[in-house]
This record gives sequence, C-alpha cells and structure tokens, in this order.
Amino acid sequence: MGQDKIQWSFDFNASRCLEAKAQIESGWHLYSAYLDPNLGPVPTAILLEKNKSVTLLDPWIEKGKLVHEFDPSFGAEMAYFENEYTIFAPIFIKKPTTLKGELTYMLCDQTRCLPPKSIAFEISVSPLNTVKQN
Repeated sequence: MGQDKIQWSFDFNASRCLEAKAQIESGWHLYSAYLDPNLGPVPTAILLEKNKSVTLLDPWIEKGKLVHEFDPSFGAEMAYFENEYTIFAPIFIKKPTTLKGELTYMLCDQTRCLPPKSIAFEISVSPLNTVKQN
C-alpha cells in the first residue's frame, strides 16, 4: 500500500552530493531524519554500505517544508515533511565505485501510519562523472 503514497529517486548530483528525493502523496507525511526515535514514529534514515572509495563529508541535510505539530496519537511534538522531501550529503569519491545503501522511512496521515519500509539503492559514482542506477 505504501508504494503508491511515495515515490523515491536516488542520485549523485552536480554538487557532489548523494541525494534521495521523495514525492509524497497529498494528505501523507514523512518523518524527519532528526526525529527522536523514542517518540514512536520511525525517523527517515539512510545507511550506506562500507566502501573504501567513498567518504561521507558532512551529516545528512534535509530539504523541504518541515512541519512541527503536536500529535495526540504519540503524545509528543512531531517533525515531518509533506509533498516533497530531499535528504542529501556531500561525499568524496577516491575512485569509481558502486555506492550501495538502504533508506528506511515511515508514512502517516491524520488517522493512521503505514508500517516502516526499507528500500535498497545502488548508484555508480566516480570522481569525474556519474552514471545513475536503480
């Protein structure tokens, strides 16, 4: 059910950042990566497989309209995104390689939450140019 509520794309962009972008169906929201996991909802998270050719230079940065709202279901202030979401981080690439990882997220609307979902991704990257793969 959750797959039709959100569409993900992964890329290594011109700013030398690994990024994941989401288009979220109206009425649904995606929790921030920096939401306290003890509150209940699963925060968005990206885990990269160890790769000696790639170094993450900075922490993950989120882009989109961040909403802070008290959620009576969880009894706490929540931080989430609606409609569009991007999470990115600059990376340094020593030599061409395939970067593999997994993104975990949870979607909710005003009355229910879908179970957390994890999706694997692969992106071929090199110091000079990139080729996108899914």
